[in-house]
Amino acid sequence: MTAHLTPEVRGLLSADALGWLDKPPLDPFIDGNWRTARSDTHIEVVDPGTGTPVTSYTAASAGDVADAVAAARAAFDDGRWSELDPETREEKLRHLADLLAADAETVAQLEALDTGKTLAEARLDIDEAVAVLRYYAGWATKVEGSVIPAPRRYMATGTREAIGVCAAITPWNYPLPILMYKLAPALAFGNTFVAKPSEQTVLSTAYLAQLCAAAGIPDGVVNVAPGAGATGAALTATPGIDKIAFTGSTRTGQAVMRAAADTLTKVSLELGGKSPQLVFADADLDAAIAGVMAGIWTNAGQVCIAGSRLIVDRRIHDEFVAELADRTRRLSLGHGLAPTTTLGPLISSTQRDRVNALIEQAAQDGAHVETAAELPDRDGYFIAPTIVTGARPGQSIEREEVFGPVLTVLPFDTEDEAVRLANDSAYGLASAVWSQNASRVHRVARRLRAGTVWANTYGVFHPTLPFGGVKASGFGRELGSDAVEHYTELKTTVIDL
Repeated sequence: MTAHLTPEVRGLLSADALGWLDKPPLDPFIDGNWRTARSDTHIEVVDPGTGTPVTSYTAASAGDVADAVAAARAAFDDGRWSELDPETREEKLRHLADLLAADAETVAQLEALDTGKTLAEARLDIDEAVAVLRYYAGWATKVEGSVIPAPRRYMATGTREAIGVCAAITPWNYPLPILMYKLAPALAFGNTFVAKPSEQTVLSTAYLAQLCAAAGIPDGVVNVAPGAGATGAALTATPGIDKIAFTGSTRTGQAVMRAAADTLTKVSLELGGKSPQLVFADADLDAAIAGVMAGIWTNAGQVCIAGSRLIVDRRIHDEFVAELADRTRRLSLGHGLAPTTTLGPLISSTQRDRVNALIEQAAQDGAHVETAAELPDRDGYFIAPTIVTGARPGQSIEREEVFGPVLTVLPFDTEDEAVRLANDSAYGLASAVWSQNASRVHRVARRLRAGTVWANTYGVFHPTLPFGGVKASGFGRELGSDAVEHYTELKTTVIDL
């Protein structure tokens, strides 16, 4: 398959990555085996940095999905995973983490090729996936029960038990970390699993599936059904699933909820965002500019927590925006695998055209649009980082999740106005406060309607920190100890003494 790669990209990939791409196992992975999909839908894996196909695969059909769920169901019901001693599950998950860490550079290259993000960002993604897996491997032996103070003639206990078959539908912007947020706790607590990665980014999920087999995780415990919307719809509608974890757009999340209602399946949703960064005049401006840049230009703005709304004190507005634009002009757009690239392409031509349309509409609506870096002279799905000032609250560019390198800027005069502007959104995933006044930080953070508030920093993730949204950004929390509730059921046992 490497014949599809351009000479430039071929030269940027290691021999291990090239060797894997020669025969990537992209078929459904069901009950420990790769199977030829039973469908006529062929999907290309495209390099966003060149716009050229790398390879292709056949999407999993509804029958393939049913087989994957049946395999996971059988693996759960016969106890080959859930009835293992927790120490054994921990040992196997730690082995899986070691295997992934050993192949981290190969997987990072595949992730950068698949998503378009820079190799530096992809390396951080794989490191995060390893850290999350190791964290939840330890949780396998940490879930405890309780003795309930029932009437004295009874002995009552509460125990946490695995839910059963868990399904995950994951997006294209952070394929492996977001999969690991779901897979690692599910396996740690004894569940079995079916993954449906985005049709645009299947490489790292396929690689992980083969590592699961190498780590000795029993057949049927981890299954993968690659494909587009039809595959995802089949997965959410297939009986036998006990929990669905979805990360993606709010509209698709609503469809997942509707489908889950028919089977009364548990759902957790991490959806879109339109996250504000509030910069007060007393902030460390150098740190705030760096934080705002990281919040919106990382992964070319294709981040659910993208700090895409800058709300800045009017007294420093002009100075702040000018310096932000000046630093942004120093970014280097290019192929994600190129060592000099600091900003990669968007995932697809469709996404590029959508972002361009939103920028053009903002200009037509009277906003000032500043392109703050040069587009590269090459093929690929590139958008220059763009700063939009003068937009009115309620305009499309201010209201809709752009999912691209586009930052809107609104001034404020008072703290109350800043909070009002920040909360004036259907979304509530993340936010940030930049101020050296500790009282203000606490006061504003308390008033912001968001699942995460960062203060004098942005985008800090760690396996111990719960993450999720409110309002149209979804519900449920991933990471941290909150995962115990999402991937276990509480059983009450009462014994007459």
